[in-house]
Amino acid sequence: MALLTDDVTALSDGAGLARRLLRYDTPEQVASHVRAGFKPTPAKRRLAGGTPAFHFALVNGSPAALAVVGDRILGVMAFEVRDGKVASLRGIAAAARLRRLDEAWRQHEPEAPAIAAW
Repeated sequence: MALLTDDVTALSDGAGLARRLLRYDTPEQVASHVRAGFKPTPAKRRLAGGTPAFHFALVNGSPAALAVVGDRILGVMAFEVRDGKVASLRGIAAAARLRRLDEAWRQHEPEAPAIAAW
């Protein structure tokens, strides 16, 4: 919570399972949903098709964390930083929305992941 601005917002596509974008408007909501989303479980690993690694990159000019299994991007969390704190987060995990980013990922040599196994 110390890393979030008081007016932080987060948007997520719900991995393509939600009918509309999910929006969180308080630091407590954002922190709770980020913790839940990044908590590793055997069920999430099965759904992902393996154990994701996390890479950091710039996505559309924003710092972002990429969850990757093999050579496939499972999800991206892009951040807007203001005054040294996270002011907004945008999460995308729907495969159709990740298609162009996934293609670009496969065309370059990634550096070692920031987190090798989740």
